[in-house]
Amino acid sequence: MKKILLISAFALSMLMMSCSDPMVGSWVMPATNYSPEQGFELKKDGTAADINMDFLELTSWKKEGDKLILTGKNTGSAINGDFTDEMTIVDVNKEELKLETGGVTLTYKKKEF
Repeated sequence: MKKILLISAFALSMLMMSCSDPMVGSWVMPATNYSPEQGFELKKDGTAADINMDFLELTSWKKEGDKLILTGKNTGSAINGDFTDEMTIVDVNKEELKLETGGVTLTYKKKEF
């Protein structure tokens, strides 16, 4: 009986891991001489947060087909106000997220805290 419960618990945990959205997590681009690492955190509940993005405050995200849609507020430039940014998801796995916007592919790495 214990063996059956152990196998069932293992199977359930594997199922739960496979159902988790690979988009959820913190995604960053490496630091340069001119800026610290930058990116965003996509939370399970659909909220989002920016990571070291001056003048941007991310508030939410959603995935529609192969599109990632980020919403937020532009807070410190000549164009203040709400924004929506739609990017094409080129590839996503547990380590890397590639997004295409305006003909440019951006590569983000998963950041573990």
